[in-house]
Amino acid sequence: MRHGVRKKKLGRTKEHRLALLKNLCRSLFIHEKIKTTLPKAKEARRLAERLIEYAKQNDLPAKRQIYRYIPDHKLVKIICDEIGPRFASREGGYTRIYRLGPRLGDGAELAILELVEQGDPSNIALRRKLIERRKVEVEENKKGKKKEKQKKPKKTKSK
Repeated sequence: MRHGVRKKKLGRTKEHRLALLKNLCRSLFIHEKIKTTLPKAKEARRLAERLIEYAKQNDLPAKRQIYRYIPDHKLVKIICDEIGPRFASREGGYTRIYRLGPRLGDGAELAILELVEQGDPSNIALRRKLIERRKVEVEENKKGKKKEKQKKPKKTKSK
């Protein structure tokens, strides 16, 4: 029986579900608005609101708690310095969910999850540029590792 169990499994294992929710929250804090299915939006909302509560505290232990879910120091700094103070006077309800209706392909109920108080559009653009730079750095690192593997001399058979 599911007495007292409040979370949805979303048809995934524990690790996969946690990774999904972390990625949804990360995208929410970067873009301040994401489009996903309704059950995913409801679960991501729970985690996002908890992270915003930590961001409002803006002390070292709170930043470490945020870092557990979003392991990106630059994004954690943005969350604590921009998003947390924006909601300082609000006691809860930092996000809202708009229902969009069923998806054409499979009929899944779609929704938009967004932060209630939208930030300055120029700050959002800067965050997106920051994330794009990070993606480029990651891709360059991957390419560098591939080149290192290719440079290794092949072993020759000796008689």
